Amino acid sequence: MKLLVVDECGYTRLGIASYLADNAANTVTGCDTLSAAVQHLSSDNPSHILLNLTHYCRPNLDNPWLQTLIDSSNNAVLFIYLDAPYPYGDRPMRIADNAFLFNKAALPKALRILRDTPHSLMENSLHSLFSPQELTVMKHWMAEVPNYRIARKLQISSHTVYVHKRHITEKINARNRLEFYSLYNILRYFYPPDAPAVRMAG
Repeated sequence: MKLLVVDECGYTRLGIASYLADNAANTVTGCDTLSAAVQHLSSDNPSHILLNLTHYCRPNLDNPWLQTLIDSSNNAVLFIYLDAPYPYGDRPMRIADNAFLFNKAALPKALRILRDTPHSLMENSLHSLFSPQELTVMKHWMAEVPNYRIARKLQISSHTVYVHKRHITEKINARNRLEFYSLYNILRYFYPPDAPAVRMAG
């Protein structure tokens, strides 16, 4: 396994490298910024990338380095973690074809997976956390379109829109709308608002 660790904390990078050092087949490269990570992609060709994206949950602006990293990592498995209590759960949650998301408290379990069975979570190559209609509801929801207008656009009831919103929040293991808003700042890189909702449902 060739692992690229992206975390601004040097102690975290060192701890991860030390944990995986027992296996001579593992190589671990660490960097503290997304721009440095992008530069490592072509030279190191990592099979797995471990990313701390805590700071990217807050701004609602596109980060070109993060977009480039994601777009250039189709052949790698992304493990994204956040220094937050959400998404709730004790193991990585698959959010897209090659991406998993988890809170930092689940990092020890994620590291055990990377050490022992790094490919165990990739059962299918195509995966979407949301149905096409949920993706459409999410796009309008994040654009602050009222429920009744979303219902009219999709020719469904306002109650169905509400149910979709609840299911979307539950699927990402968030407990309320504010937590989902934070997580959406990561999700939108995998489910761009301007992309057609035609991904495989899984």
